[in-house]
Amino acid sequence: MKKKIVLLCWLLCFFSKNSLFAQQAEEQTDLLIVGGTESGWAAAIQAARLGVKSITLVLDGDWLGGQYTEQALACVDENKGPGKVGWGVDWHPMKRSFHRSGLFKELMDRIEAFNTQKYGSPMPGRPFHGPSTFRPAEAEAIFRELLQPYIQSGQIRLITRHYPVKADIDRRGTHPRLTGLWFAPVGTETPDLHVRARLTIDASDWGEAIQVAGAAFEIGADPQSRYGEPSAPLTLKDYPPNEMNPITWAMIVEESDGDTPIPKPERYDDRCFVRTSKLSFAEMKHLEWDRPLKKMGSIPHWPPAGQASPRQLSVFTVRRIVDGYTSKHHKTSILLNYMLGQDYPLERLPHHVSEALEATEPGASMKNIVLMNRRQREIIFDDAKRHSLCLLYHLQNFVHDRADDQTNSFRHFHLSEEFNTPDQLPPKPYIRESLRLKAMYMMREQDGRNMDGPTKKFARERFSHVMYPDGLFAWQFHYDFHRTGRTYLKSEGNRGPWIDYEKPGRNTSLVSDRSLFPLRSLVPVEMDGLLGAQKNVGYSSIVSAAIRLHDQCIAIGQAAGATAAVSLKEQVQPREIPYNRRQLERVRHALCGESETGMAVLIWPFRDLAPAHPAFVAVNRLAAREALPLKVREVDFRPDQPATPEWRAATMELTMKTLQEPDLILSLPDNLSRGEFCQKLWSAIQGVPIRPYQRLTPDDADGDGIADADDPSLFTPGEPLQWMPEKLTTDQDGLLEKNFSNRARKFNFAGSKTPAISGFEADHGLPFKESRGFGWQQDLSRNVRERKQVPEAYRDTFIFTRSHATWECVLPRGSYRVTVCVGDAGHEQVGQWVTVEGNPLIEDRATVSGAFHEQSTTVDVSDGRLTVEIGKTGSTTNTCLNWIVLEPAP
Repeated sequence: MKKKIVLLCWLLCFFSKNSLFAQQAEEQTDLLIVGGTESGWAAAIQAARLGVKSITLVLDGDWLGGQYTEQALACVDENKGPGKVGWGVDWHPMKRSFHRSGLFKELMDRIEAFNTQKYGSPMPGRPFHGPSTFRPAEAEAIFRELLQPYIQSGQIRLITRHYPVKADIDRRGTHPRLTGLWFAPVGTETPDLHVRARLTIDASDWGEAIQVAGAAFEIGADPQSRYGEPSAPLTLKDYPPNEMNPITWAMIVEESDGDTPIPKPERYDDRCFVRTSKLSFAEMKHLEWDRPLKKMGSIPHWPPAGQASPRQLSVFTVRRIVDGYTSKHHKTSILLNYMLGQDYPLERLPHHVSEALEATEPGASMKNIVLMNRRQREIIFDDAKRHSLCLLYHLQNFVHDRADDQTNSFRHFHLSEEFNTPDQLPPKPYIRESLRLKAMYMMREQDGRNMDGPTKKFARERFSHVMYPDGLFAWQFHYDFHRTGRTYLKSEGNRGPWIDYEKPGRNTSLVSDRSLFPLRSLVPVEMDGLLGAQKNVGYSSIVSAAIRLHDQCIAIGQAAGATAAVSLKEQVQPREIPYNRRQLERVRHALCGESETGMAVLIWPFRDLAPAHPAFVAVNRLAAREALPLKVREVDFRPDQPATPEWRAATMELTMKTLQEPDLILSLPDNLSRGEFCQKLWSAIQGVPIRPYQRLTPDDADGDGIADADDPSLFTPGEPLQWMPEKLTTDQDGLLEKNFSNRARKFNFAGSKTPAISGFEADHGLPFKESRGFGWQQDLSRNVRERKQVPEAYRDTFIFTRSHATWECVLPRGSYRVTVCVGDAGHEQVGQWVTVEGNPLIEDRATVSGAFHEQSTTVDVSDGRLTVEIGKTGSTTNTCLNWIVLEPAP
């Protein structure tokens, strides 16, 4: 009997320690957030600021900040404001800009203030392309600093090194509802924490909460038949299930006092870096790969034998985090990321990786990384690390030049110790693509692009084809797939070297227009109690490649946190909010309102509206509720320009349509700027009940026969609302169909090879000459362009400066009417300035591609010369002068 009792006690003890029936730590919370990524961090702060009393943030590591910190992407990919971009230079056709806003701006302000104090500059790396930089460990401290007040108050509980393994699902309602998650310590599979939550946000790297909850999601490439995207492949024949945007194991290296080479990594093969290899061209040209290399950047470009490629040298400047020559630190640190084939494609894995995966489970080598368990992902991760170290070894041994100091090389750099990891590499790879939550609405490529005209491959300064009625924040970027394919030598197969290559339909030449992110893309199509965040949201694979930047992921998290807070306070499921206009406005108010909840978020993608402007909130809120008269190309709101009677009347008419009291009488002062008018209008109506949406059927809100799941506009019957064809006004067309007198002198600014234009005097940018009677104070003959975009040469050509230039013309004393035209027939231009006789005529003017700005003024010429100045000293943008017309004033 005693033996039986002892055995029973032993069994109870065993199960209590080792089984799923073990005693768990139990926790009840209002909002559970899974993942310490930048999106999870932002969701927690946003919800806390909105008064959610109990928030539990569970992450699978120790670092907050995702791609900023533990993934080591330490050069910020973002939109910074007019004339400023992240990667790329100002003129790049794929880069467009917003002002920083919301939590992203708060974070970056603190990072740059820290950099200034420690390194003497907000961007201590002086990177060639101009992004803000930081040390990952220092950025992580700032993430934690912003979160800490809510941890100290007890509003947020932070739990590290845990991941979800099981979910509680309540299936009694119309939709299944996630009510809790079970978490296991990293390295085990046995849960020791059970968190019950009213609402959960999945901001994890791989959508782990979505997966264990059983919510629907998609992975891999989308065929064209799924969402009708013009750039999607017709079939998935060449797109296996594990093909997706590659991961990259970034490295942070810092300057050493001497040579600090790393050991030769296992399986190092110089042929993996053929684009910049030390091998000779004669050796290279005999390499035959088993996949065609046709797309841009995929065909190897080899330097002469023994020489380094210029692309190898660019790693010193493109992603330099700290420049030791100019900062207080005196040591250079560099981010190594996406250089020389560092990316790690996830399809057609090398033999040793496939073999290790198959040993864990038959078929594992063909699984998408999203679906792999943690042990299987570690096999992928280990080889991605090895591959990155091979790159560093390649740089240290075969790149011995440096642009600013020929005596140094990568042998003078070592891996940073800031991550406190055994291999001195970041804890995680940079993750570009996760699962895609099957959401109430899946964002499609065609929503974000106006598919018109021969320049459809390039970014145009215009609003997108669809401006979602439930939009929560602005975004724009190119559909940026890195090379997703992997090709091997025909002679050696997957046991030999490989390089990455670009697959058809997975390119980076297509760019979105200025777009919105809809609330519906955060909400699962079927499951309640759950919201997506980070890269686990509702969009196609193509769109996912464009919404993955630092600022975008923070905005997604902030939007999810605001949606959760309103859902909890209103005691409704998030899926109801897009159909309830009052609740939708509450979410927008949480993101962009006159409150103490932090910096307001840019909702509507205006280019020229900064959060510091007094009208920022009013303009964003009115635009989002469709109360402003907008045109597709009017991306500048111009808040400080006068509110014309016509514009005021149109705004009032649209505003009244949004109110439940359409007969409301408002009396607003005259002589207001557009921004002041919006401020007073918003102040007068924000407390007035908004007109509710009329939902005709549960699955087709507007009754147009297009199911809500496929209807981007929801309450606009028929096809998505199209922008009206835009006609340029007479002061925007650049044409000379004006009533100039026969005494007018017309000057065209063009190159010397441009044929003479009847009725125009040609200025080729040459210095002033008395015999000619006009010219420049400096030689601008190289600063002339001809676009060949419009038939009239006088508006197709222009002279430009990026700084400041002065033009003079000999004229008798008297009064003159001067008309100036600026703009570019082929590209958008921002920040254009023109002064006539010392009087500002055009100030900080932006023109879109193919549009112009004409302005006239009357001046007195008293010294026998008319003086026209273009550009502005210290400017970083172009002023493009097309033509000038001079005539005696009436």
